[in-house]
Amino acid sequence: MKRFARFFIGLAIFAGGLAFSMLLWVTRPQAAKEIPAEIDPVVEVMPVRFEELTFDMPSQGLIEATRRTSLAASVAGRVVEVNPLFDVGNRVSAGTWLVKIDPVNYLAARAAAAATLADTESALVEEKARALQAQRDWIKLGNGAEPTELASRQPQMRSAEARVESARSALEKAVIDVERATITAPFDGVIASTGTEVGSFLSVGATVAGIFESRYEVRLPLSVDQLQFLQVNEKGDPVGEVEVITTVAGEATRYQGRIVRTEGEIDRASRSAYLVAEVDSAATGKSGLQPGLFVKAQIAGRSIPNRARIPFSAFVDLERVAIVAPDETLQFRDVTVVFRDEESVYISGGVEEGDLLCLTELPAMITGQKVAPKPVESTPLKGSAPGNVEEPAPKPTP
Repeated sequence: MKRFARFFIGLAIFAGGLAFSMLLWVTRPQAAKEIPAEIDPVVEVMPVRFEELTFDMPSQGLIEATRRTSLAASVAGRVVEVNPLFDVGNRVSAGTWLVKIDPVNYLAARAAAAATLADTESALVEEKARALQAQRDWIKLGNGAEPTELASRQPQMRSAEARVESARSALEKAVIDVERATITAPFDGVIASTGTEVGSFLSVGATVAGIFESRYEVRLPLSVDQLQFLQVNEKGDPVGEVEVITTVAGEATRYQGRIVRTEGEIDRASRSAYLVAEVDSAATGKSGLQPGLFVKAQIAGRSIPNRARIPFSAFVDLERVAIVAPDETLQFRDVTVVFRDEESVYISGGVEEGDLLCLTELPAMITGQKVAPKPVESTPLKGSAPGNVEEPAPKPTP
């Protein structure tokens, strides 16, 4: 009996606990279910603006002298004097004497040539008198015929005149040789090298000095596509101003130049055309330019109407942009790319004025996707240069 009593008591306790647990489960509080609202991703947008843009094309190159030459001795002799400016790096003006060769021999030759000329001129005067007398004698003979050349002394006259002309040419050469004994600078320039000194003997053709002009030029490569942005004259030749920039020890110096010519052909390896710009450093009063110096340049281009500047971030691939339609959905447009520079892409069509460009890259961009546009201010147009830059990595194509 005790065993049955313990069993029924245990069973009653278990049944009571189970019933109590079920009561707690049935009477538990119920949480209210809420369906989360869909949130559209926020994207930055900016409107498309078509306007007239002026492009300043970037380029770079090495400074070279406009003219460079080697001065050589035209006459032989010993160097008796050199100019104090006759040192590498000194600037000299056109006509400045640099080296003087001993002129004694050439002065003597000039005097001898002058004496010879005087003798031949005297002989010519005497021959003219003889010819005149011969004509008179012929007339006195009274035969009425024209005198022969020999009778009128014409061959002797021509010989005397030729000797005078030869003596005059010899004197002119002797005068020039005296002048050539002084070697002068042919143009305003900088002495690049020297090859003689006082006491040395110069033979004809010996190098005396190297000199380059103080006006400089720089070859500036442009891609074939950039040529359309150049200013041209009525003949179709490129013209325009060029700003040359040198940077030394972190300090930039700017010089003004101008396009003077093109090299007339396209480089087959780089597909680039070369413009040549001239910079007169003496006119600017700055002395930072030197041959061999690497410089950057900005070439002033022409104004082109109806172009829009678009940031790289608006592109989903090389020629397609994302826009936000009026119903706030994403749409994609193929655009006509004119050129790319370091910051932006310039287009001529494919979108409309005022279209909102999507500047935010989303994990998945599909046509018709709802977004929440957030306007941002347009970056100011620099009119900056179309140039050769690496293509941006395209976003995933929807």
